[in-house]
Amino acid sequence: MNNMVTAETVSPGHPDKIADLISDYVLTQALKNNRASKVAVETFLTGTKNGGLVLVGGEISEIANISSEDIKEIVNLALSKTIKTSFDDFDLEKLSIYNELTPQSEEIRAAVEDDKNQGAGDQGIMVGYATNKTKSLMPVTFDKSRNIQKSLWDLQNSDPMLDLDSKVQVTSGGEKTKVVFSTQHQPDIDLEKLKEQVNEIVSEHISEDFVLDLNPSGSFVKGGPAGDTGLTGRKIVVDAYGPSVPVGGGAFSGKDPSKVDRSAAYAARHLAKNVVAHDLADRCQVRVAYAIGKADPYELTVDTFGTEKKENSTLQDFINKFDMRPAAIIERLSLLTVDYRTDTLFSHFGHDERNWEKIENI
Repeated sequence: MNNMVTAETVSPGHPDKIADLISDYVLTQALKNNRASKVAVETFLTGTKNGGLVLVGGEISEIANISSEDIKEIVNLALSKTIKTSFDDFDLEKLSIYNELTPQSEEIRAAVEDDKNQGAGDQGIMVGYATNKTKSLMPVTFDKSRNIQKSLWDLQNSDPMLDLDSKVQVTSGGEKTKVVFSTQHQPDIDLEKLKEQVNEIVSEHISEDFVLDLNPSGSFVKGGPAGDTGLTGRKIVVDAYGPSVPVGGGAFSGKDPSKVDRSAAYAARHLAKNVVAHDLADRCQVRVAYAIGKADPYELTVDTFGTEKKENSTLQDFINKFDMRPAAIIERLSLLTVDYRTDTLFSHFGHDERNWEKIENI
């Protein structure tokens, strides 16, 4: 049988991730202004003949107190961290920035306003995963791709000949690991030198023999939203665990933690990681489902794929310690005080400093 696995990651300078970042900047500011804010924000970026367009829209509580001037400031701040070079069709000095945020639906607000028995902000299915095959407890091939991507991001920010849009793809399981790098650069870059730098990065993270394919389409000068449209929520596999693990139906960015698309996905990872970290199983996948306005999950399934190391009753007792109702998740993981501006970068999972990655002393 074919045991090959491919996983992809993208840099914070990819247009879809820029959109995610802007949405999470808005969310973080809204929660800073008022922790009771309810937020569901989408961002759209594209190049235009007039210098580029950024549209921020969605639903947000009026108590969040986010003005059009705030939106412009947030957009410009996020772009300053993710774009080096302006182009005629996406010029940082000529952008049209639109604020189309509207008040949150009263029906949705009513469904989630009970602080103690808060209902889910939407229906849906969320998935969490962990494996002891990597230090981060993330899937192996995805972990390699992401670690390479993070090192590439450091190079992109330090090398004036590189811009900030990039993708990394790793295929493992064959005779040699295959690595695809697509990274934005200046027109007069020395591609041979770049290939040497990229080879060094890959060698740091992959010990086996590999084949490198650098910028397979040729030159990659125009990138970011000047080269491709960006949209919040379009990288849900990259944001999670890669294609070897199922994803739920919803994206994460731009949503406050009353939306279980985000909070329950974090809680599912938290539970799965703790099952593995406490040596109850080698692998763990958690699936949880909700109905809008209801606090108790409609499904909570924990699958250890036959790798469990304790009796089922011991595992079940451990699982029962994790209250999966939205209000309990928000309190346990302190989700109203999180700086969501960092959580959209390089997957939402597998970073020790994030609340849902902590190993509980149980």
